[in-house]
Amino acid sequence: MEGPHHRKSPPSGTTRRTALGLLVGAPLLTACSGVQQSLSQFSSPLGGNQEGGPAGPQQQPQAVGTGQVKIGLILPLSASGNAGLAAQSMRNAAEMALAEFQNPNIQLLIKDDGGSPQGASQGAQQALSEGAEIILGPLFAGSVPAVAQLTRPRGTSVIAFSTDSSVAGRGVYLLSFLPESDINRIVDYSAGIGKRSFAAMVPDNAYGNVVEAAFKQAVGRKNGRVVAFEKYGADRATPARTVAQALGQADALLIADDGDSVVATADALTAAGANLRNIQLLGTGLWDNPRVFASPVLQGGLYAAPDPSGFRSF
Repeated sequence: MEGPHHRKSPPSGTTRRTALGLLVGAPLLTACSGVQQSLSQFSSPLGGNQEGGPAGPQQQPQAVGTGQVKIGLILPLSASGNAGLAAQSMRNAAEMALAEFQNPNIQLLIKDDGGSPQGASQGAQQALSEGAEIILGPLFAGSVPAVAQLTRPRGTSVIAFSTDSSVAGRGVYLLSFLPESDINRIVDYSAGIGKRSFAAMVPDNAYGNVVEAAFKQAVGRKNGRVVAFEKYGADRATPARTVAQALGQADALLIADDGDSVVATADALTAAGANLRNIQLLGTGLWDNPRVFASPVLQGGLYAAPDPSGFRSF
C-alpha cells in the first residue's frame, strides 16, 4: 500500500475521477496503520453494534477546499479516548492530501458521527444533501450499514475504514488492514518453520472474535492443533493461568492485541508461571508499537504486518 515515490501536481482542471484518487491516495493511507493500533484499545475496535447509543452530535458545517467535487468524510471526531485521536489523525491526513496538490478540484465535507450509527447516518445524510459524490468513512463497523442504507439507493460509493470484512458489500469498500490477513500470514509462516501446536490469548471484544475465527481456521488448514484458547477482559490473570498451564503442549503462542495490552498480557502470563522465552510468540500488525519493542519478554516474537519503512519515510 505504499504510495508513489514521486508525485506531480495535477493540472488545475482536475477530473472527478482524478480528484477522488488524490484524496484516497497515499497521504490518507498513512493514517491507517496507526489507526488500527489506536482502535485496538476499545472494547469493540471493529465497531460493535451501538444501536442503543446516543444520537449523533449536532453537526456544524465543516468544509475544506472549494472544488466542485464534493467528498463526505465521516469520522468520530467528538468521541472520547483513542477513537477521537484516531479520527483527528485521519482528518489531518485528508487535509494533508489536499495540501499536496495545487488547487485540486475538491471540497471535503467533514462530518462528526460521535462514534455511533445514528451519528454516522446523520452525517451521511447531510453530506449527501450537500452534494457529496462519495463517502469516506465511517470508522466503526456498526456504523457502516447505517451509511450504506442511505448511499446505495443513490448509487453513491462508500469507502469505510472498518477492519470488519463482513460490512463490505455492494457499493461499500474497505480501506484497512484486515485481522484475518494478519492471522493467515503469521500462522502460515509459523507452520512453515515447523510449529504445529498453538495457544492463544485474545481480547474479549469484536476484534478478538474475528481473530478467533480466523486463527482456528488457519491452524486447521495447516493440520495444526489449538491446545489452548482464552479471551480476557479486565481480568487477565485467570485466562493467563489457564494458558500458562497448557503451554507445555504448545510450540507457539498468539497474543493478538495492541502494544500496551500485549505487554500486560505477557506480564500476566509470566506472573502465572509461563516461561515465554521457551515458546515462539506470535502477533498481528498491532504489535508495531514501541511498547512491544521495548519489552524484554516479547523479544524474538514474530508478527505479520506491512513493511513500515514506507510509512516512516513518508
